[in-house]
Amino acid sequence: MASSEPQIFRSYDARSRNPMVHFSAGVRFFFAGLGMLVRNPRLLALSFVPITLTLVTLTALVAGSVWAVGKMVGSGVDQIRMLVQAVVFLLAVFVSFLLYLPMARVLLAPFSEAISRRTHHILAPDRSIEAASGWGRAVVEGAKLAALQIGIGAVAIITGFVFSPLAAPIGVSVTILFVALDFLDVPLSVRGGRLGAKLRRIWRYKSLALGFGAAGYLLLLVPILNLLALPVGVIGATVAITSIERGEEER
Repeated sequence: MASSEPQIFRSYDARSRNPMVHFSAGVRFFFAGLGMLVRNPRLLALSFVPITLTLVTLTALVAGSVWAVGKMVGSGVDQIRMLVQAVVFLLAVFVSFLLYLPMARVLLAPFSEAISRRTHHILAPDRSIEAASGWGRAVVEGAKLAALQIGIGAVAIITGFVFSPLAAPIGVSVTILFVALDFLDVPLSVRGGRLGAKLRRIWRYKSLALGFGAAGYLLLLVPILNLLALPVGVIGATVAITSIERGEEER
């Protein structure tokens, strides 16, 4: 076994009928991305721009939200204004991550696909990916998924307003879904898959995708480490898809 190859890459049994096997594999696939990122300098180098832009984007989104509310509150009682800003800050962090996922899938698509290609080469150097490449195509594929996510997000927001007790669980569920779709979509796009075909493939391994998305959601909640979410998620998703392909070929 190659030193940089995660154990789950070869141990995953895609034929298992136990959903928990696939769910736990999804969690392990995600965090396998963290291990590969740390052990491979070239993956770290490719991840520098996404990590930097993630920091800038999230900081701008959160700071902008807090500043806007501070202006609306105006020169009222300082204690009240500080309390409102603190509450808005927490909400802004959550909303920022929700907005960041589809934004990153479009704006950082070329960087994500470069990371995915490099990961695939590390895992399967003898198997090249025969698919169209280019920044324009990568951005278009990211935009297709982002459009779908905007539609899902709009429905979720409306549902949360109508049924307020369900707002929190809906928000968490949608974020987990977005994480799974965002990251698993990258290696499938690198392979030239169309949106419909990619969604069907993800649905086929829905328990794995759920575990993967849940692990990604947890990482997003950890300060500092959440800056690594994009490269870790893309690498982990590539490990998952390459492992699935390997298992299908051996059947």
